[in-house]
Amino acid sequence: MDSLPLTSTFASLFTLFYLFLSFRIGYLRGSPVMKLIFKMNKKIPESKLDRNVRAHGNFSEYVPIFLVLLMILEISGNASFYYLLLICLIFAYGRIAHAICFAFYEFNPLLRVSGMLCTYLGLGVFSVYLLLDTLG
Repeated sequence: MDSLPLTSTFASLFTLFYLFLSFRIGYLRGSPVMKLIFKMNKKIPESKLDRNVRAHGNFSEYVPIFLVLLMILEISGNASFYYLLLICLIFAYGRIAHAICFAFYEFNPLLRVSGMLCTYLGLGVFSVYLLLDTLG
């Protein structure tokens, strides 16, 4: 099988960030494992936990479809490496900005809006490119 450098790299980076979000939820829920690692004395507001759960869930909803599209485009070899890299970086910014907005801020419209716009842009560009490539 041919090497898929972008898919491999971004799948790894996204997985590490996903684990970070997962551990953060464990911490906020007061997981016994996290209590062994971190000193936890104060009660976490339910709204903060809910926002972190949404950041985690939202990340897990968008990233897999993006990686599937990236893998198909990378295997096809019809898109330039740098074009795919640019869209990957835009999408990665979007996912990270949106997750940080929900996980660490009560309200941050810049991160939330820019995060979702970059997420939609990455998915939209890849899906349209793949559709045009398939039909053309």
